[in-house]
Amino acid sequence: MEQMEKIETLREKTGCTYTEAKAALEASGGDLLDALCWLEQRGKSLVTGAYSSTAQEPPPEENHAEDSTNQSASDAFAKGMRAFWTGLVALIRRGNSNHLVMKNKSGDQTLTIPMTIFVILLVAAFWVVLPLMVVALFFGCRFACTGPDLGREDVNRAMGKATDFAEEIKKEFQ
Repeated sequence: MEQMEKIETLREKTGCTYTEAKAALEASGGDLLDALCWLEQRGKSLVTGAYSSTAQEPPPEENHAEDSTNQSASDAFAKGMRAFWTGLVALIRRGNSNHLVMKNKSGDQTLTIPMTIFVILLVAAFWVVLPLMVVALFFGCRFACTGPDLGREDVNRAMGKATDFAEEIKKEFQ
């Protein structure tokens, strides 16, 4: 094989320029395989992966990059949705284990409602629920929270302050 054929072979296999192929052959002493290695070491080869075969067929085309991008985006979305759903279920369970309790003037419980239902009612009918709670405060009812998460003293102290504030306003009008 003469010099020009070797240069053309290198150019076909690597996608390098004529000058780069000629320099690689000169550096490798005319050995085609050494010239190919020389080009790859310097990043001059456009070959993206190794491929060897004894058959006379072209290497398989690689179009997996787009599929893997779509797959990873789909996996990320599915993972995010699972995390969202798990968090939502945990939040609903916490809301169902905590309750809003309304007590009358004598301290008897007149209403106990899970916090999940209370929040849904508050969001869906804010202009009805909030005024009803204010009216209940003026009639001497007290609100408190019970349960593992909201049954703390600081939460109930804040709700007690709201009741005390309503009592002060009621005394000013009398």
